[in-house]
Amino acid sequence: MIMPQNKKDAVLLIGRGPLFAAYIQGLINGFSEKYEVLVVDANSPAYSGKHIRLESDYYDLVDSVDGSEVLKVEDELNLNSIYSYSNYLYYGRLAQEANLRYDIYWISRDEINRRFYSSYLYFKKIFEKYNIVFAFHDTIDHIYSFVLEAFSKKMGFGFYHTFTIPGIFNNRLLNGTTQRLTNPHFLYELTHRSQPNEEEKEFIDELLNSFAKEKPTMDYMKVRPTSYFNRYEVVSFIKNLKYLPYAYQRIKNRAYLIKKTKNFDLSAQGKYILFFFSHQPESVTTSAAQEYVDQWKIVEELAVHAPSDMNIVIKDHPFGFGWRGKDYYERLLRLPNVHMSPINYPGKDLIKNAMAVLTINGSVGLEAMMYGVKSFSLGHAWYSHPDFIPNIDSPAEVYSRLEEPDLSIDQIRQIILAALRCSVDFKVEYTPAVTRDKIESGERLAKHMMKHERFYFHRYEDIKDSVLGS
Repeated sequence: MIMPQNKKDAVLLIGRGPLFAAYIQGLINGFSEKYEVLVVDANSPAYSGKHIRLESDYYDLVDSVDGSEVLKVEDELNLNSIYSYSNYLYYGRLAQEANLRYDIYWISRDEINRRFYSSYLYFKKIFEKYNIVFAFHDTIDHIYSFVLEAFSKKMGFGFYHTFTIPGIFNNRLLNGTTQRLTNPHFLYELTHRSQPNEEEKEFIDELLNSFAKEKPTMDYMKVRPTSYFNRYEVVSFIKNLKYLPYAYQRIKNRAYLIKKTKNFDLSAQGKYILFFFSHQPESVTTSAAQEYVDQWKIVEELAVHAPSDMNIVIKDHPFGFGWRGKDYYERLLRLPNVHMSPINYPGKDLIKNAMAVLTINGSVGLEAMMYGVKSFSLGHAWYSHPDFIPNIDSPAEVYSRLEEPDLSIDQIRQIILAALRCSVDFKVEYTPAVTRDKIESGERLAKHMMKHERFYFHRYEDIKDSVLGS
């Protein structure tokens, strides 16, 4: 890592408003014990504790920019300006397909360039005063966060965010590295294969036993609708009457999906590959796996390359149930070997009876592992590893790998142990409630990352060899 002289080591925290403010406060409390803490947050009130609040004017340093200056910055950062906004370009199109408000995502090329260049100047000013050893953002989907990620590559400091939640756990959180979800701490624990202590053994046994009884539903998933609507949505629509046209379309979509899947019979599927749709629009696909942002193409490729005795079973994501309807799913359900399960069909039964589970980078890959079912990722999931849960190059590759050996119980325990050690007890709750729990979660997260600075305060690319033990 480049270490500028005569500058204080600092941690840079970027918040995005009240829903994440309590976690940022916890991070301040944890990191300030050792580092200067810089905080940028345009939408939250004052934070307490030892920190420096910076102006959040990352888009306001210039009114316009010459094209030649943009080209210079693109070359310096190895990041193109329009790519830095690509997440929201995808968001807009996906929102339009999903009958959500989408006009907010369309901005001009000149405006993209202006924000890109202004973000560059903004972080350059920070780097002149401080030696950033670590930067944290709750996700990566803004121009300024892409620019900061590019600086982290150039300068060598770590840039992480709360991108992924290990789905086999409930309230635990694992940090992802920006556009790819790789977690070097997980890979280290998985590769070095140390033995669990008694407390870890007990945790692993309890987790395996819980899955043997019933696939758990994560707390943050329990408020999602599986019928025409729920009370949370009704309250939301009453508060925002302008969204009623979208609500009407959502009910129509749900009526279509419920009717289309009411006669689903798992026993009639025979051999099948299972594909759970990822939630969209969401940075898990649009930032981390842009090549798979059009999920219908994955299903179509699975279908056209399938052997004649193989079906493909798909299931919508509960978060987006009703966002897409006939216009989207008819293109898939017209394929003779593609079948859709109801939104509330038991995931355990779908997984346990599948030949294999394919996901972009969702937690269902881990859940399949818990049931001894082969699973594959397409979008470099944080848990993917060639010896355990492989990341494959194309959906059709699944068929050539079905005869590979299943994971042993020792390998399954090994993956759970590595995930446990690299994750943090965390109150995953993006509402204004449980503030104290969220602050404590942020404190634990900060202390976890400081304890493992080797992994989190460097770019993964810079430490890959030492992490993997090669």
